[in-house]
Amino acid sequence: IKKMSKKAINKVVVEKYNKRGWIKIKKFISIKDINKIEKKINFFLKQNLKFYNTRNFNFANNSNNIKNINSFHKLEDCSEIKKLSKNKIIKNIVCEFLKINQAKLRQSEYFAKPKKIGLPVPDHQDNYYWNIKGGNALTIWIALSTSNIKNGAIYYYDGSHKYGTLKHEPSFAKGSSQRIKNKNFLKKFKKVTPKLAKGDALIHNALIVHGSKKNISNLARKGITFQFVDKNAKIDLKNMKKYEEQLYKQLESRN
Repeated sequence: IKKMSKKAINKVVVEKYNKRGWIKIKKFISIKDINKIEKKINFFLKQNLKFYNTRNFNFANNSNNIKNINSFHKLEDCSEIKKLSKNKIIKNIVCEFLKINQAKLRQSEYFAKPKKIGLPVPDHQDNYYWNIKGGNALTIWIALSTSNIKNGAIYYYDGSHKYGTLKHEPSFAKGSSQRIKNKNFLKKFKKVTPKLAKGDALIHNALIVHGSKKNISNLARKGITFQFVDKNAKIDLKNMKKYEEQLYKQLESRN
């Protein structure tokens, strides 16, 4: 992990994050360690994917070949990922950005977006899924491969995190079942697509609107996420129930 601590994250960096809702950190993890992590993930999926229900993973096509997996949503079950989530430097970064004393891991995910067939992700906010009261949470997105417009990089609507949790509607998209309802509202924001090299990271607010296009390139766009919340965060149970009901209907119709 890049040698970052509370002291290394200066006021300018935090202010930039607060203004835009996201920030990029170059060379967050070394190439050597990224390769090690990817091998661990591949081994874990080959050994364990069969034990998960279809809510927890999606393929980019109907082949069910592990090479074509598009996303896996229980990556924290992988011991290597669980260990990394407890890294003190990462925890310090999270606490600094969220302005909290203690953070806890909510979930970790793997997004593989295989070449040529990787699926798009509709415009959404993470907190519509998470339902954290106040929305004080974030995602660390670490690139396992090069990420750009051609292979379906994440794009952000700068500053859209300042408007609370927006209304969503069912998207019926694999792995991202909701999308922003009012598309016209997004026209007021600048849309930015950061380019990432292997080992770079993005940190984004749980309320920023983001998405990604399909992968039309010959290079898979792979990344892992760590979702962190305040240790004392409360869940909006009413909204969570509503989301779960919508998700169930989509899964039922897909099957």
